[in-house]
Amino acid sequence: MEDKKTDHRVRYTKMVIKESLLKLLTERSINKVTVTDICREAGINRNTFYSHYANQFELLATIENDLYEEIKQLGINSSDPQKLSYELCKYIKANKTICEVLFSEHGDKELLERILYISHDLTIERWKQELKYFDPQLFESWYTFTAHGSIAIIKKWVSSGLKESPSKVAAFIDKATEAVSKAFYSEKS
Repeated sequence: MEDKKTDHRVRYTKMVIKESLLKLLTERSINKVTVTDICREAGINRNTFYSHYANQFELLATIENDLYEEIKQLGINSSDPQKLSYELCKYIKANKTICEVLFSEHGDKELLERILYISHDLTIERWKQELKYFDPQLFESWYTFTAHGSIAIIKKWVSSGLKESPSKVAAFIDKATEAVSKAFYSEKS
């Protein structure tokens, strides 16, 4: 019984620490947040913080990696890139608070790119099947272009308060990606 109580306390403490960092990141970048700031916000002492994390950067990396792994599961469970864009937008909307912070100017600039590259292999494979030729360099450039366009749309959506529905944002991303794809299909068919 004592182990369950301890586990619960540890999980609760980590949750409070993470929430405190996220709150501070709404105000300033990680480079301007100290462990003391996090501890003050969380109402814990520094020893408690250091029993779980080495510093504020490790804490942020843990939060980002947890988010990434959750989203990665969406990609693993989806064989359709269009379904994945909807699932991603739905996930972002459902996890609005954390995504608003992590995808903001105070978050990791490369996190959203890492997330969108989850579907890289799936998308490239689909293009290979749909087209009669395969040019690895062209497909990489094509994916980079569509991924970065998607990143811009998602960042704009998140920064404007996620007002549109996930299905509307995903449909726009899919439609824009399809428009680019059609240009390649007609050019190489």
